[in-house]
Amino acid sequence: MRYYSTQRPITPGSYPKSPFMKVLNIVNFDSRTYCEEIGQEAWGYIEYKMPLHPKDAAEYELMPVSDKIMNLSFVGVDSWGRRVYKDEAGRLWKYSDPGEMPEERHDRLFRASSNEPDGEPDYPLCGDMDYRIEDTGGFYGNVSQKQVRRNQE
Repeated sequence: MRYYSTQRPITPGSYPKSPFMKVLNIVNFDSRTYCEEIGQEAWGYIEYKMPLHPKDAAEYELMPVSDKIMNLSFVGVDSWGRRVYKDEAGRLWKYSDPGEMPEERHDRLFRASSNEPDGEPDYPLCGDMDYRIEDTGGFYGNVSQKQVRRNQE
């Protein structure tokens, strides 16, 4: 799995390393370069055989490139004030905490139990999966539509 370094070139000590996380490739650019895969500039990238734990990637400020981006559309708000979204397969997702602007806080998404709008947040979205919110419905203010969100813990 590929991770871009957006803050600095990749040097010893700037990425997670252990016998269990095999590094396949390290590429540093001559300068910060715009990378279409992540939609921003980066100094280079590192590729691992297996995905990193999201906390490790965040600690070293590495941005993952997901193989898949899940598209979500805003459905409404549950009885506890939590935003509810639907994916392409009809599964419902929600943030665990109510309140304004969970997207800006980078809250983690959870599947709604029993796939009901008022179901409790159940299983978290996989850490290496990204998501795109197609429409926020204007509730609690608008966020940029069709902006890819990083799923973080």
